[in-house]
Amino acid sequence: MRICSALLLLIFLTGCFKRNESNVNAPCTDSCMVFTIRVTTGLHSTTTMANIPVELGWSKPATPLGDPGRLIAKGKTQGNGTISFSFKAKAKELQGGKFYITALAGNDYFRTQNEYYGIEKYDSLVNTAIHVPAKATLKIIYKNFNPVSAEDFFQCLPYFPSYGSTGHPIEMKKPDGQLSNTHFFTSYGPFTTLELTGTTAGDQYTYFDIIKKKNGVRVNLRDSIYIVKGETKIYEVEF
Repeated sequence: MRICSALLLLIFLTGCFKRNESNVNAPCTDSCMVFTIRVTTGLHSTTTMANIPVELGWSKPATPLGDPGRLIAKGKTQGNGTISFSFKAKAKELQGGKFYITALAGNDYFRTQNEYYGIEKYDSLVNTAIHVPAKATLKIIYKNFNPVSAEDFFQCLPYFPSYGSTGHPIEMKKPDGQLSNTHFFTSYGPFTTLELTGTTAGDQYTYFDIIKKKNGVRVNLRDSIYIVKGETKIYEVEF
């Protein structure tokens, strides 16, 4: 009996946490909300992206139980990188939660989602852009970390700009696939070389925040490299 109850509860919860996709792209004739979206990529987000799948939805995250909401509309961008959705919002969608746009440009690009809060009118007009970074590979080679005091510190933190869209962290991994920090305290121990690899943005710059603290003397540096989409670049930094 307990097993059956647990199974029924699992089925119920699975249904509760799945967004409603039963009425996508429903027509709207009055009091319509309109989202006009421009999808771009590349340096300064100036390259428009045609034929990119885009989804518009609403949800209300909450703890412990939220509202998974619904998929409102979906389609593909035009030749100029734009797409427009017109729909009738529900009353609860104007009282809380968030509208969101997701750009699904494929495996060569980051999946990007922007969120929009505080939209309270049925006939709101939302003009927005979403930056979709291409993917490239970054290798950082940290060299000659040989701490001499307990306060010594070494960091080379990579990141790339999102141009107003949701940012993407660069996860760096060791050759064995294990995730790694990009900063090192004395307790990490000395090393001659350490190679970390991660996925960064292509066709734009990756930036580095570098900190070297040696025997009480701290130096802060900033550097950058440009990586073409799909290519790999190596960045070396020495303690």
